[in-house]
Amino acid sequence: MDRKIAEQIVALVNSQIDQLISTLEPVEAAVSPEEFAGYKRGIAKVITAFDVEIIERVAREHPDLKPSDDDADLPESDEDDLPRASRN
Repeated sequence: MDRKIAEQIVALVNSQIDQLISTLEPVEAAVSPEEFAGYKRGIAKVITAFDVEIIERVAREHPDLKPSDDDADLPESDEDDLPRASRN
C-alpha cells in the first residue's frame, strides 16, 4: 500500500475513533446505566474492529504508523472495556 494512502487511512480511522469516544459522555447523561453499558460495549466492539481490521493491516506494511496506546483522552470509568484510542 502506498505510504500516503496508509497515512490517510490511519488518520481517518483515528478521527472516527475519537468521534465515537466523544459520544460517551452525552449518551451517559441521557440514558440509564444499563443502556449506557450496552452502548459503551458497542463502541468498544467498533473500536476494536477498527484497530484489528484496519490499523493492524496497515501497520503490517508500515509499522511506524501503528499508534502507541494512549488513553489520556478517554473518560474515566469503572469499566475498562474500551480499547485505548489510536493516536499518531
